[in-house]
Amino acid sequence: MKAIINPCKLQGTIRVIPSKSHAHRILIAQKLAQLQGNGSDNPLQIPSFSKDIEATKSCLDSLDSPAPRLDCGESGSTIRFMIPVTMALRDSAVFAGSGKLPQRPLSPLKEEMEAHGAAFTMTGLTGDNVDICAVSGRLRSGTYTLAGDVSSQFITGLLFALPILEGNSTLNLTTRLESAGYVDLTLDVLRDFGIEIIESANDEGLISYEIPGSQQYREPDNLKVQGDWSNASFWLACGALGGDITCTGLDMSSSQRDKDIITVLETMGARISVDGDAVRVSGGSIKAAEFSIAQTPDMAPVLSVIMAAASGTSRITDAARLKIKESDRIAAIGQMLSGLGGSISCSDDSITVNASGFLDGGTVNSCNDHRIAMAAAAASCICRKPVIIEDAQAVNKSYPDFYEDFRTLGGQITKE
Repeated sequence: MKAIINPCKLQGTIRVIPSKSHAHRILIAQKLAQLQGNGSDNPLQIPSFSKDIEATKSCLDSLDSPAPRLDCGESGSTIRFMIPVTMALRDSAVFAGSGKLPQRPLSPLKEEMEAHGAAFTMTGLTGDNVDICAVSGRLRSGTYTLAGDVSSQFITGLLFALPILEGNSTLNLTTRLESAGYVDLTLDVLRDFGIEIIESANDEGLISYEIPGSQQYREPDNLKVQGDWSNASFWLACGALGGDITCTGLDMSSSQRDKDIITVLETMGARISVDGDAVRVSGGSIKAAEFSIAQTPDMAPVLSVIMAAASGTSRITDAARLKIKESDRIAAIGQMLSGLGGSISCSDDSITVNASGFLDGGTVNSCNDHRIAMAAAAASCICRKPVIIEDAQAVNKSYPDFYEDFRTLGGQITKE
């Protein structure tokens, strides 16, 4: 699908969609409670509001089989969470996926699981709905070691799985934790479901998790899915780019680190007000700035667009992990902004934007990456000519109604 967007400023109020990150975690905890015989009489019903959530729900349904095949779609979160969870429950399973998922790394999670009873057979296949790996052998408790700067998803998968094993476990991080907010969100959900994890840090700031075994998941009352700060950041950015946007349904106390978009926009000169669960952002004089995305990697595409609205040179640092997202996001961001007439340079770990306050417009390809497509749409707010997004359907991964919501805020979109 191709989306053609005429430049204009966006205005209005929108309720943010549920947090995909929070929903993944609640769905897994709910299923574990159910399998342990502790499911709620009135479980929280979470709709299938994105392709990634559909993938997780499908995989959890597959756990009812003694030797399941789990189709993870294109969701990195799903496969990295579900491999340890599944192998804590089953003796064998096959994990499948589509798009770039078969190419996304499973190491060092794979090696740690192999050291604790699980054997992986990698297929090397790529394509749609292909088997990525077969895993056999029930996961065992013990001492696990992972780097903290590779993928927080590996850590989350083990934190869900290890409490239900017989025997106590320890998970030691060998480097400082990046994307810490995602792990904090996991720990919040685990606590909500009655799971005990004891977190500590040594003198060097390296974290260890002590995890008692044979624990029981129990769904609490009054559970709800938080609003999604990651997707809200695109609307809040559109407000800063000369518009006036209010997002409702946001939890200011959330562990989602992408709520840092508020600090980013304030630092760069946008006008912001907060009233309960509502955040209003309107355009100001956008200033150049430098930000690390070590804790907020998903913010990089929209942050690059905000930087394109500044006058001067801005920089995104600590960006190396962007290369193993749905696309090589460093390259994809570079192609997007240069395709719209921007001046941008990229290294293996940083993105530098030399901006004049506006973009020309033009054609960009989403690289089948939902956040690149949404960032390109936001960029139309500062373009002189239309923005044409190829493979615009990539937004279905996390936000299928994105273009419709864009229209409700005054956006002018046609689809081909």
